[in-house]
Amino acid sequence: MLRTVMIPVQRRYCDAHIARDASEVEATDTLTLGARTWDLCLEHSITFGRYLIDALGVGVDTDADKSQDGPEPEPVVVAVEPEPMAEPSPVIEAEDVSDEANESEPVRSVMVAGEIDGYDWQTARDALRNAGYEVVGRADDSTVLLILGEGGERNGHKLRDARERSIPCMDVREPGRFKSGVLSGEFVGGDPLPEPAKVDRAGMSERERNRAVRQWARANDYTVPDRGRIPMHVRHAYELTHRDSEGKAAAA
Repeated sequence: MLRTVMIPVQRRYCDAHIARDASEVEATDTLTLGARTWDLCLEHSITFGRYLIDALGVGVDTDADKSQDGPEPEPVVVAVEPEPMAEPSPVIEAEDVSDEANESEPVRSVMVAGEIDGYDWQTARDALRNAGYEVVGRADDSTVLLILGEGGERNGHKLRDARERSIPCMDVREPGRFKSGVLSGEFVGGDPLPEPAKVDRAGMSERERNRAVRQWARANDYTVPDRGRIPMHVRHAYELTHRDSEGKAAAA
């Protein structure tokens, strides 16, 4: 009676081939150095043997070796462990730059109320732009300063904007104050904010009107004090004289 019996067969594969490219090549030799053992194919057995010959000079014929009797020593094969492959460096992904990061910060702006000594409107505006500011007519979230010039107290809406938003005030009614800021490149607030002046239909404040009434009264032989209350009949005469001209100016 025939019976088939499966007997497991063990195969040895070359460790050098497995380390190099994971290929399975049957081993023919075994190299043992100390406590370590390697299975090698014929190709790697010869290759590593040559490494040892080159390193130690084993197998090199000399005059002393030729004079000695006895069999030639068998070459010792030394397996050289392949260097471990360096792990690839991790790839660092660039962070996404959002649209908000690309958006530049808003330019700081200032308000100018009144006339500035030594500068016309366009020249003062250009000087502020050169210093890195934008000039606006009404305050917004970018407004950082109110520059108060001569007659600026008549501009009630700018004064109210500055008070409501706690915007600092720089009073440049003093001659040379604005020019100093231009030369230094710094415009700094901290001056008191005046109350808006009451303005009549002609756009004049009460102080300006009183000055105009006194000049008109003296030119028309009326007697008025330099300071204090102007007599009612003088004021009434001034208003009657300038009623038509002020009405035309207000209409314009």
